[in-house]
Amino acid sequence: MKLSRRKILTSFGIAASTLLLSNCTSRPISNQPFQIKTDAKVSDSPEVPSVRLGIIPSIEIAPLLVAKNKKLFAKYGMTNVELVPFQSWKSICDRTEIGTELGANNQGIDGGHFYSPLPELLNEGLINRHTRKTAMYVLMRLHTHGGYIVVSKRLKPFGIQLKRATFSPWQDIAKLFGNPMNGAITELGSNYDLWLRYWLASMDITPQKSIDIVEIPFDQIIPQVKQNEADLLCLDSWHSLQLIEANLAVPAIAIGEIWRNYPGEILAMRADWVDKYPIATQALIQAIMEAQIWCDDPANAQELDTILALSFTDSRNLISQPIKMFAQLLKNSPKQKMRRLKIDNSNPIKYWSNNGISVSYPYKSHDLWFLTEYRRWNNLPADLETKEIIDAVNREDLWKNAAKAIGVPDTNIPISTSRGIETFFDGFKFDPERPIK
Repeated sequence: MKLSRRKILTSFGIAASTLLLSNCTSRPISNQPFQIKTDAKVSDSPEVPSVRLGIIPSIEIAPLLVAKNKKLFAKYGMTNVELVPFQSWKSICDRTEIGTELGANNQGIDGGHFYSPLPELLNEGLINRHTRKTAMYVLMRLHTHGGYIVVSKRLKPFGIQLKRATFSPWQDIAKLFGNPMNGAITELGSNYDLWLRYWLASMDITPQKSIDIVEIPFDQIIPQVKQNEADLLCLDSWHSLQLIEANLAVPAIAIGEIWRNYPGEILAMRADWVDKYPIATQALIQAIMEAQIWCDDPANAQELDTILALSFTDSRNLISQPIKMFAQLLKNSPKQKMRRLKIDNSNPIKYWSNNGISVSYPYKSHDLWFLTEYRRWNNLPADLETKEIIDAVNREDLWKNAAKAIGVPDTNIPISTSRGIETFFDGFKFDPERPIK
């Protein structure tokens, strides 16, 4: 029996988790299927048909790729949506700060694919290299599940497992092999940085004290692991799979095991663009929503694989560098790899909803978690007025308007901006009413 690329990716969803979710402040969302209105449209023609959105090529942005490939943007009047690939989140922030001067400048972008809490940081001018505030709006989340923490093969024989463990023997073993053990992510401060820190802290390992966390660019991940410069890496599904397929690492834990139905990456845009072009904004959200629903339909799995592969291999479309990743993703893997990955198809990456929980809706309580974690690691001042910032940046009202316009029933639309108390794999809880606790 052979394992397809899609089945491999479902492993990053992942295995049975000990995490529970309490949704005490919001009614459960209906899990019943519904039909998108075939005649759904925006209230009027969009003010402009064009927009430039930055992306980091990954499986997580599938809804954006599908919306473009399936002509869903065009369906709602946005006939010239340009998806601009970047190799770092820093570049996306820099180009968003430049902006397009509302269509007059091709050096910048109008928004795009971000991790939390970048829009809040841009909004408040809290990114060091930026000299001014750039007003931003969060419009929707793009996915849940997909991220993974992997362990380099040199430490595999010493039994690093999901369970909590004493750290010092790990580091001693690593030093015997010539290099201390390091954690690694592709960008300090990213969502993957926060997941890695949470996992380490749950085992009483203090990041940047007991273990260094280093920043490794996407294109240097494999060479650095080969040189034993990184042993515990938190990455998206694409880059995790690269390391596993290269026989350099094995899975340790999925982010979906640390926090089931965790808030994934987001679509955010410059506030000036949204304010000037509200109809165009709703058109974008509706198109991406429809794409999210399409991506989650098992009947579309094979076509989704094809769209992803073509999106990243057609140089006229997205990619700006020679990339072999999707060749790896599409090739079959032997049966023993399925056992090694501990595949559980019950928790794949999701884009619209998962087990009756909205994936796409941008809960304000999740924005609060990210800002609270930033404060936990001393990346933000303790007296930061988080509620005011979130209320200014989060535009869940636009999400609701778009959802109703495409025919999403009221029973599938959250009534609260908080998803309630979240319980993590280590038993600790995040209560949005008492975030510091």
